[in-house]
Amino acid sequence: MTEVRQHTAARSRAAAPRRRTRVRRPGPPPRRSPARRVVVGLAYLAAVLLIWQLYVTLADVPAYLLPGPGAVLASIGGLMTSGELWPHLLYTLRNIVIGLTAGVVIGSLLGWLLSSFRAVRMVLAPYVVILQAAPKIALAPLLVLWFGLGLGSQLTLIVLLAFFPMMIAMMLGLGEVTDEQRALGRVLDLGPRRFFTVVQLPTALPALFSGARIAVVDAMTGAFLAEYISAQQGLGFLMVQGRSTYDTPQLLAAVVLTVIVGLTGFALVAAWEKRALPWR
Repeated sequence: MTEVRQHTAARSRAAAPRRRTRVRRPGPPPRRSPARRVVVGLAYLAAVLLIWQLYVTLADVPAYLLPGPGAVLASIGGLMTSGELWPHLLYTLRNIVIGLTAGVVIGSLLGWLLSSFRAVRMVLAPYVVILQAAPKIALAPLLVLWFGLGLGSQLTLIVLLAFFPMMIAMMLGLGEVTDEQRALGRVLDLGPRRFFTVVQLPTALPALFSGARIAVVDAMTGAFLAEYISAQQGLGFLMVQGRSTYDTPQLLAAVVLTVIVGLTGFALVAAWEKRALPWR
């Protein structure tokens, strides 16, 4: 009798529906609000300024070697109030916009050609890699010799620095297109142009925005380097002017302004990416 009861209980347990344990999938990380981001950024900036001021004060560093943040901010304020800053700033911004636009177009087009045509890749890829491996600070005097001291040599240097990240980004982005997507394009009878705009370009957009972030910073570096070597105007020229007149606060002010321009461009690209790719 006991064995019958045990057998019946075992069968009832086996027939009873099992409870499914729900596995909670980790959701997306919480996003910081814009106000919180501003507060965190200001906190980092305040920490850097505090450490800078403490070092200058405690180590008794001479002002001609490293002035305090107050002297640098005063120099920036003086350049702004006197009106001397604005022509230099606009000159640098104009060069960055023109050079970056040309670099994005050339780099994206070259990346598409290298990714789409094997013959082009075999012919041009070695030369592109060699050009990118060459140190740009060594090429800058040659560009001045070839294109003169004017705008041509400066824009050429900016384009040389900005096009390579976009070329690599386009090649990586187009490499994300799967065989299933290509088969679907053939089934739907999409031509090369339609397939590029509907399938390839949307797939490559995340990589292109990542390349654009790097290209913005590289374009700023190229503009600064070109102005440092050959220009008579711009933020790089302000640094040269501060160095030649032993005005260290102005020299550091030009550096700070250049960093602000680069960070602003980086933030603009990030905001554009967030608007164009909201799922990221």
